[in-house]
Amino acid sequence: MIRARKSLFSVLLVIPLFLLVSGCSDLTPPEKTWSLATQGHFDAAISNDGSMTLIASINHGGSLWRLPQHERIYNWNHKADGYSLFDHVAISGNGLYGATAEQGSLTLWDTTTGQSINFWALPANIRDLAFSADGKLLLAGLSNGTAVLINTAQGKGVRTFTADDQISSVSLSDDNTIAMAGTRVGSVYLWNIADGDIRGQWSHDNQVRSTAISPDSRYAFSGAQAGSGVIVDLISGKLAMNIDINRGGDIAAATYTTATFSKDQALLATGTSTGKLKLWDLSSKQAVADWEATKRNAWKPSGVSLQDIAFVTGGKLRAIASNGLAYEFSR
Repeated sequence: MIRARKSLFSVLLVIPLFLLVSGCSDLTPPEKTWSLATQGHFDAAISNDGSMTLIASINHGGSLWRLPQHERIYNWNHKADGYSLFDHVAISGNGLYGATAEQGSLTLWDTTTGQSINFWALPANIRDLAFSADGKLLLAGLSNGTAVLINTAQGKGVRTFTADDQISSVSLSDDNTIAMAGTRVGSVYLWNIADGDIRGQWSHDNQVRSTAISPDSRYAFSGAQAGSGVIVDLISGKLAMNIDINRGGDIAAATYTTATFSKDQALLATGTSTGKLKLWDLSSKQAVADWEATKRNAWKPSGVSLQDIAFVTGGKLRAIASNGLAYEFSR
């Protein structure tokens, strides 16, 4: 069931839907491609305007890049004499702050100076990170079933949210009012940041792999292992769209690994574990564009899992993938 402000909403995920899915029949390749890591990323994140990206390289630790200049600005590691094996990274929406996580160790970085600002040792391994748009808040989802909210200016945790199992994905609303988390057993939680109360809750059949909140906090997206995906209207508490991958024509084994709402809340961009990028129109309830991230080597069976997406000017999108490549797509 979905709850909002302690009142019950209607049951989701079991109601037949009328969604009609359409879009390009032939997937479009990227317009531009940049190489950021030769062997790929453990994780990667992009600023809201797509101009900054932070990667956790498999072989070379963390590094901050500027796009489209393809310029590496800083190398970031938790130790001076070697590369850190970062599990997760995040970058604030305004591009001013970065965060790197290695097991339970978390470091906050200043992207203008390249210097570390703060360091925390959290009580469990970090499974996902999310900044607020202004970088004032940082949410860390942990393996012990809690999500710790950190005030970056104060340098301390200000609230702890508790879920039913290991956290697998987290998000924060742009207005700093909602914290969102998905768990290993498929539960999705939304909490009011001000008082810590549960604002909404629903579930998937599998582990939640991706979450997102629209800039005006009107919609929330969650995607689970093996292709389940929903957009929920947080005002009415009803299911706005079912975008199960099987409905969208992708292969059944695919999973939504990342999602981002456009600034005007009209569109949702989703990326999958098979390198597919799709644009959904929330008004028409249709898929309106499809792209496919290219492999580093077309003749090798290496996968391409999309890790983050950003809307950029001129109707373009930028995305970053696990194979060490960043892409720009044009409609």
